[in-house]
Amino acid sequence: MFNTHRRAALGAGFAAASALALSACATETEGATPAAEAGEGAEVLKVAALTPGTTTDGGFNQVVLEALTALESEGLIEFEIRDEVSDSATAEPIMADYASQGYDLIIGHGIELGDAVFAVAEDFPDVMFTASGGMDILDKHTDNVETWTYSSADQGYLSGYIAGASGLSPVGRVESLELDFVVATDVAFMEGLADANPDATALDVIYTGSFDDAEAAASATSGLIAQGAELIFTTGDGIATGVGSAASDAGVATVGVSEAAGEAAQAVNIATVNLDMTPIFRTWIEEVAAGDFGGRGVTSTIANGGLVATEIADAEIAAAVEDLIAGLQDGSITIDG
Repeated sequence: MFNTHRRAALGAGFAAASALALSACATETEGATPAAEAGEGAEVLKVAALTPGTTTDGGFNQVVLEALTALESEGLIEFEIRDEVSDSATAEPIMADYASQGYDLIIGHGIELGDAVFAVAEDFPDVMFTASGGMDILDKHTDNVETWTYSSADQGYLSGYIAGASGLSPVGRVESLELDFVVATDVAFMEGLADANPDATALDVIYTGSFDDAEAAASATSGLIAQGAELIFTTGDGIATGVGSAASDAGVATVGVSEAAGEAAQAVNIATVNLDMTPIFRTWIEEVAAGDFGGRGVTSTIANGGLVATEIADAEIAAAVEDLIAGLQDGSITIDG
């Protein structure tokens, strides 16, 4: 539940973080902007990133490509991405190859890549790395590894508040794996739902057992709709495509479905709380350039611009979320978690 010195009516509507129109190769994507565009005398860093899923997923993996493309367009970096790398045995030689080629910063984006990051970083102490995971990763930073996570509480609470503000009930929830950070997101979702609409009810959450099994997610969504769900929440990734497809076929509203699910799914999606990796990537790049990288863990939140939500058509919900954002930024509102 959020804590506030002023119990203002909250509601919804971040200005959407405009997604760049991008198409990424399924295995490797090279940055396209010439390093010379950085300007005379500017230091252009070489950045490599690995993601466990495809960078066209409209969500967790695509935001990496969007952020790197934006920073390259400013002339700060040149970059390369390898996507669909989801295990350490595959990731370690790829990271080591980048490190031996003189890349300045290697980003392991995804809980699956953490072990590989730390193993390779130990062998290349002069190369900078980042590792991501749950909240427990924040204190695992080293001299050349910074760690990152995002606030599951922020993402879940805001999603729940948007769902509650819609007035739709009962609410169904389709999640991926029953991991700590996924459970934390769901707990915060329920708190946001209750704060926005104390009369709302929720059906039992369904864990599909996968981040990407769209078919299982569609089946779970249809089952919840059969139980009377008027709105379905999901945290995205590949399962959002399945949720969006089943919900749009039934004409049932959603929260959390990514743009990758297509136009029909977006037509019933009220909003999605997304990551914006540009702020933290910019910070890492500046630290590497200044020789000040390492020994830190950082969390993306609503207040620091690391979590944003897509535009909401309903003016009342949109206005209310603006109040929430303002409160988080000025400290008058905090979200537990």
